[in-house]
Amino acid sequence: MGVRVLHFGTLDYGYAHSIQLRLLEGVSSGRVEGAIMFLEHPDVYTAGIHTSPEDLGNLGEAVRVERGGSVTYHGPGQLVTYYILNLIDLGINVRDLVQKVEEAVVSTLARFSIRAEGRLGRETGVWVGSRKICSIGFALRSSVTFHGSALNISTDLSKFGVVNPCGFSPSVMTSMEAETGRKIERGEVEAALERELLASLGIGSFRDEYPQGVPL
Repeated sequence: MGVRVLHFGTLDYGYAHSIQLRLLEGVSSGRVEGAIMFLEHPDVYTAGIHTSPEDLGNLGEAVRVERGGSVTYHGPGQLVTYYILNLIDLGINVRDLVQKVEEAVVSTLARFSIRAEGRLGRETGVWVGSRKICSIGFALRSSVTFHGSALNISTDLSKFGVVNPCGFSPSVMTSMEAETGRKIERGEVEAALERELLASLGIGSFRDEYPQGVPL
């Protein structure tokens, strides 16, 4: 199975979401085998389908999205990865995909001397002890997934302070730089995570694209 890997810089959340939906249509129709998007968003708060009024904290409102989970923050210093994949083609279910993404993130963090673990259930995501470093939430349309993961590299953690991220206290969030005390380049993390995802998902080859647009 060949998956198109799309490396973006910073993309507005609404525009990135529209690209996901175009790719979702392409994968669902069989025109595209699958796609993984790497990018960063300007400041934005999004609310998944399990968001309660309490989760919104002092924010009041957030962009409503189809993914599971609650409210979270996306912004500079965070590596966001979207997975538009046909689970039937991969021979896995959503739970399997979450675990494989967690495994890839854990292995990536290990390359930077950060010991972490993936969890399922209410705590779904990747944790460093009692601190959450990566959030994961998917949506599913027929057998095709979209949305994905957000790994905090140098994220301004104070931005989580106005909400209860994923239903937890804002103080639970951490980042790679907070854990290591040193500057870490997003490009290094992105390259490492791509390699680990390749191994974890068992995909034989990626076809790299560096798009101005997204041809389908």
